[in-house]
Amino acid sequence: MRLHNFRTYRKILCSTGFARTVWGACRNLRADSRGERLPAGPYLAELDVTYRCNLECRMCQRWRDPRRGELSLADYRTLAVELSGLGTHQISIAGGEPLLRPEIFEIIEAFAGRGLSVNLCTNGLLLRRYRREIAASGARCVTVSLDGTSPGSHDRLRGRPGAHAAVEGGIEAFLSSRANGLPILRVRMTVSQVNAGEVGAFYRRWAGVAEDVLLQPLHHCADAFYTGMEPEAVQPDPAVLARELGGTPLAADPYLQRWIEALKVGTGVPERPCYAGVLMARIDPWGNVYPCLEQHVRVGSIRGASFAAVWNGEALRRERGRLANGRGCRCWYNNTALIGHFGGLLAKSLGAFGLVGGRCRPGAALPPSRGAAGPLRG
Repeated sequence: MRLHNFRTYRKILCSTGFARTVWGACRNLRADSRGERLPAGPYLAELDVTYRCNLECRMCQRWRDPRRGELSLADYRTLAVELSGLGTHQISIAGGEPLLRPEIFEIIEAFAGRGLSVNLCTNGLLLRRYRREIAASGARCVTVSLDGTSPGSHDRLRGRPGAHAAVEGGIEAFLSSRANGLPILRVRMTVSQVNAGEVGAFYRRWAGVAEDVLLQPLHHCADAFYTGMEPEAVQPDPAVLARELGGTPLAADPYLQRWIEALKVGTGVPERPCYAGVLMARIDPWGNVYPCLEQHVRVGSIRGASFAAVWNGEALRRERGRLANGRGCRCWYNNTALIGHFGGLLAKSLGAFGLVGGRCRPGAALPPSRGAAGPLRG
């Protein structure tokens, strides 16, 4: 979705280093269109700091992962120095549930202290307990998942009775602990057939309370972590979704309108140009690097190598070439942090001046399947 409240997001978009990041993103797009080495780092780096979780969400499988031995605080401090030097602007800290990580606030500070804009993604269960620490952490944004207005829908999807009430209470406590309106609060609903009929009520509940209300399409991705729900339960009825959006400002959102049209023709989510490995990257709790936030293909690890070495290494160079010439994107991740919209605007501007050309990023095919073995996660 596009920005619904620029007055709120200006605190992120106009923060230190954003202009440098836009320039680096433009240079990356130009270099990628020519098959050249990228001169800057990703606009967005999503960091999963743990897969431990206090929920058992139906659509996510991360909480089932038994591995331990995550990256250390020292590793994240080193990564913060490197990403800052590469011109990265947006850091999204996720999981699992990141607030289960003992050093989470030191991790946030490592990036925020270098001027990077940190978004903390949380399921909200620990929001009340850590409200003061979050407010003082230096994070610029907190995104809380809340899947509907009724405890029945949310708790069913998230696998824990009482979760809905705990999250709502945590949000109220967090809002009372902020100073100067920071971090900004976004409330995000993952929309499926289970809860699509609550979209309108959800927007009305949180509009004017949170700084932004987000709707995240849920999709079934056979070779990633989102495989828990049966495919027929993933996609909402487009007529229901259109009805629920009616009468809200979200009805005018171009992405949501394309989502409804995609649902009508059975393609799930809208196709977008793919900027995996050019404007974004994901790093799992053990340092494995993926160009796509969906984690289809592992291209290296920051354990034993610098992020810059992986970012411009041969494995990621080959993957960029495949993505540029082989497929577009039909996953909601490409819309995360406005990557699709942001990249599209920059590419269009560069194209108007003849500064990009050669390889293209079409939007048609689905991601490559890894079969029963799953993605190359390392």
